Amino acid sequence: MSTVLIVDDSAVDRSLAGGLLRKVPGLQVEFAVNGRDALDRIADCHPDVVLTDLIMPELDGLELVARVVSEYPLIPIILM
Repeated sequence: MSTVLIVDDSAVDRSLAGGLLRKVPGLQVEFAVNGRDALDRIADCHPDVVLTDLIMPELDGLELVARVVSEYPLIPIILM
């Protein structure tokens, strides 16, 4: 089973993206509310791909991309 980590500070946007992705058979969806939370979730669930928002408090999407590329270079990232 593949895991997608959705990172977005908007609960509505997380829910919409998660609802769409949960329709895909064999896909597990995890959520994070910001970049810092995402780094913790990546360490815990080791997702196959990260789908992240650009504008977020604390650690924005570009900063998250830089950290993931540095710390987890094999995890692809989709910036929305």
